Amino acid sequence: MVVLYDSLQLAHKCILNSFYGYVMRKGARWYSMEMAGVVTYTGAKIIQNARLLVEKIGKPLELDTDGIWCALPGSFPENFTFKTRDPKKQFTISYPCVILNVDVAINNSNDQYQTLTDPIRKMYTTRSECFIEF
Repeated sequence: MVVLYDSLQLAHKCILNSFYGYVMRKGARWYSMEMAGVVTYTGAKIIQNARLLVEKIGKPLELDTDGIWCALPGSFPENFTFKTRDPKKQFTISYPCVILNVDVAINNSNDQYQTLTDPIRKMYTTRSECFIEF
């Protein structure tokens, strides 16, 4: 799943960069400075929120769309390993990335995804999705 999510993150980043470049081009069929503004605004808000979160824990050194470099206290866990019922299997997460991803999901999830579940009565289920990750 880690490889899948890393791949999705990279794919979404490429798509957003391409989308931004496309809608900024005046000759584009769907030229829209407003949409380009939404892309850059969302990226800027994610970086600003990440900086605020990191400042509560340590010192941010560099923040951009590719990630965050920061100095965290030595007592702050870099990785956390879950033990499973099978003693041979363990599951390790990057604790700082998980904290940032939760913050991004809280602030940037799209709560408007709908799926048709009953075509006869035209009933939809609504769900939230967020594919932006550190």
